Amino acid sequence: MTTLRLRERNLVPDGMRRRWDRMSPRERTLTGAAAGVVLVAAAWSLGWQPMQEDSLRMRRDLQRDRAVLAAARREAGELAGLQRGAPPAFSGDPRPAIERVLGERGLNGAAPAFEVKDNRTTITFSTIGFDALVGFLEALAKSDGLHIIAATLVSRIDPGTVRAEITLAR
Repeated sequence: MTTLRLRERNLVPDGMRRRWDRMSPRERTLTGAAAGVVLVAAAWSLGWQPMQEDSLRMRRDLQRDRAVLAAARREAGELAGLQRGAPPAFSGDPRPAIERVLGERGLNGAAPAFEVKDNRTTITFSTIGFDALVGFLEALAKSDGLHIIAATLVSRIDPGTVRAEITLAR
């Protein structure tokens, strides 16, 4: 019956069909066993082995992802702690803070002109060392929450000095 169906549908080439018909039952059994071994080997190499390799890779990736997640959670906790411990928002006139930082930094001789308008403070230094300016601005940001919004720096003839017009806000 099987031979009849294969011949009707013409699924097997004629040469292979004639060869099969000439084989003894023992040869047919050996050929079927060999075909089974080849199918099992093909299934293993094309299906099972890649699945096992992917499984191992996914386990390694899972461990790495868990470590990254744990680190992210720790950092999120630290960030939340920093936000809880953040200094309160500053308010009021920034002039005393600017004068205090100028005195702490020894920049009283720089004698800047500053103007406060609409919660913004514009400070103009006619001549100041660039390093001193950076330190001054960093101290204002840390101690009083004044941050740069706009800055215009023009180099002076003396090396390392600038004319600075800086706008700060909280």
